[in-house]
Amino acid sequence: MKKKHIAFVVNGLYGGGAERVLQVFLNNFDRRKYNITLVNYREEDINNEFYPADIKYISILKNLEKKRSKAGRIWAKIYNKINLIVYDNFSPRAFRQLYLRDKFDIEIAFIEGYATRIVSGGRSNKKIAWVHIDLKLYPWTDIAFRSMNEQIKCYSSFDEVVSVSKSVQKSVEELFLHESIVIYNPIDTEGIRRMSSLFTVERKENTLFFISVGRLVPQKGYDRLIAIIGKLVAEGFDLNLWIVGEGTERKYLEELIKERKLEGIVRLLGYQSNPYPYIKAADWFVFSSRYEGYGLVVAEALILKTPVISVMCAEMEQLLGERNEWGIIVENEDIALLNGMRNILKDTEQTTRYRTQAIEGGNRFSLERQMNEIYNLIDN
Repeated sequence: MKKKHIAFVVNGLYGGGAERVLQVFLNNFDRRKYNITLVNYREEDINNEFYPADIKYISILKNLEKKRSKAGRIWAKIYNKINLIVYDNFSPRAFRQLYLRDKFDIEIAFIEGYATRIVSGGRSNKKIAWVHIDLKLYPWTDIAFRSMNEQIKCYSSFDEVVSVSKSVQKSVEELFLHESIVIYNPIDTEGIRRMSSLFTVERKENTLFFISVGRLVPQKGYDRLIAIIGKLVAEGFDLNLWIVGEGTERKYLEELIKERKLEGIVRLLGYQSNPYPYIKAADWFVFSSRYEGYGLVVAEALILKTPVISVMCAEMEQLLGERNEWGIIVENEDIALLNGMRNILKDTEQTTRYRTQAIEGGNRFSLERQMNEIYNLIDN
């Protein structure tokens, strides 16, 4: 049987939930049926701890730091500058003719924005776009297209558009006038449990320990979460909050921590290639996003038996239950999250009760079922 050649096109390899989902995809794809190429818009080092060694890697923009000679760096800089000029001023088809002429059986734009525009200009037999975030609430992809009309036209070139949640699906269909299907993100439950045991996290005993994982950007709501922690500490509660992740708001969040005298109580741990031991060590995972596509990290917390308190967004009722069966959902308002965390601190039995319920919630996720949905999409 002839293998199908699939290309995944992305904007970057590390740093967020979509990238972790990509790693699950690539590490579990059936190599007997598919040859896989990963096309990254910018050149990055391949860490085989996360990305398989037996697939082909292509990058478009050059990494200047990898050029040893001065002439090599100058050439790479010129190449990248011309590349960006072509991207900004010409059609996706013209860009592809110059920088990525390869034709594949199936080409997947696995992230919104640049990757989607690049794939739209390709000649592959089947093209699929993945959307991970509600682009009505967070229209960041506008910077990757010359106009909204071009963005609509690019999406019209795709055979399928996949949304990671029903709320994302609704936005996609309203914005781009293209029917979309929902496929929830695959989760490697055994891999997560294995990685959570690779090292032990030392924490303060007899203090309620909250954890959150995400990029330090306004979307994630860490500014309001830090303010809430400040109020709870002022009320006399004993707790810690650690945030795993890196991003543009680091300096601002550090200033908030200092301003509210929360040094030693709130810690910014930066990007961690393996966040799972931290999640496993915590008493609670707190999800404070102002908006989201699919709260993948909430599912990961349940798999690690860590109770979750979350604001309402994305598919939270699907993840935690419409009646808070597997976690606590509060309204997406500062006061609601404050009251929810205060109740946890007052009622110590909630932690024990929801840890038991988290175990049940985490057992619902099946990697095999989700991968089969993806194979059906590709093959049919």
